[in-house]
Amino acid sequence: MIITVTCNPAIDKTISENETMFNVGGKGINVSKVLKQLGCPSLCTGFLGKDNGRMITDVLDAMGIEHHFIEIEGKVRTNTKKIANGELIEENEKGPDVSKEDLDKLFAYLGTVENQTIVISGSAPKNLSDDLYYRMVKLVKEKGNYVVLDCDGERLKQALKANPDVIKPNKDEICGLFGFEYEEKEAIKRCKELGIDTIVLSLGGEGALFISKETYKAKAVKVNFVSPVGAGDSMVAAMAYGKEMDLSYVDTMKLAMSCASASVEMEGSNPPDKGKIEAFLDKIELQKLD
Repeated sequence: MIITVTCNPAIDKTISENETMFNVGGKGINVSKVLKQLGCPSLCTGFLGKDNGRMITDVLDAMGIEHHFIEIEGKVRTNTKKIANGELIEENEKGPDVSKEDLDKLFAYLGTVENQTIVISGSAPKNLSDDLYYRMVKLVKEKGNYVVLDCDGERLKQALKANPDVIKPNKDEICGLFGFEYEEKEAIKRCKELGIDTIVLSLGGEGALFISKETYKAKAVKVNFVSPVGAGDSMVAAMAYGKEMDLSYVDTMKLAMSCASASVEMEGSNPPDKGKIEAFLDKIELQKLD
C-alpha cells in the first residue's frame, strides 16, 4: 500500500468561465485519488482540522480510500483557483497551526511504517519549521521506505539532504533552487549533481524531463485543455505507482505523462479514470538524451 502525507489539506474551490466547483484536495490527497483510479490502494495521512475535516473524510470514505489523519484544532483551509484564458490564478489560505504534540503524533505514526512507498507532497502549516520534510524523509527512509517528495523552496532544499528517492520540481522551482536562468543542458547537469535517484522536472506545456541514470525528455501531447489543477499530483501518483507495481523506467515515464495529460482534461481536481489515462499511453513520445 502507498502512504500519502498531506500536512495542509484543503477544500479546492475552482472557478472557471462556466462554473464553480468544490473538491477535497491537498497534494497528497490528490495523489491518492489518482491511485484509486489506477486500482492501487493507498492511505492518506497528515493533519486535518477538526472544525470541517469531516468534509474530507466523508469523500475519502465514499471513494474507498483509507485514511489516518491527526486531528488538530482549527479549520481545513479553502484554496481558490481561478481559470481564465488557459491561465491559473491561485489564492491559497494559510491553514491551521500544528502543535508540537500533534506533530509528534504524526511522526510517531510514520515511524510505524516500514518498507512501503511513501508520498510526501504539498505545503505545510506556516508555524512548522523549514526542516519539517527533511526530518520526515529522514525518519521514513531509516525504516526502509521508498520516498517520493513534491515540495518547493527552502523545505525542498533542506529535504534533499535526507536523500528522497524521487522529487518533482518544475522549471521555476529548480531555477530557484540553484539560482540560474533555465537552460536544458545546465538544468540536467545541476539535477544530476543532487545525487537523487530520479528527478521529474516538469516543463508545463513543453512536457517533462526524467533525470536518472538515463535521462529522457517527454514531449507534451495535444489535449483538450480544461484545468491544470492536479496535473503535477497525477505525475507524482504515477511515479509512486510505478515503484509499487515494479514497472520499468520507460513504462513509469509514459504513465506519468499519460496521467498528467488526462488530468488537464478534467474539471477542478477531479481525477481522470483509468480508461482516460490509458488512452494517452500510445501518444507519449520519449527522447533519450544520454
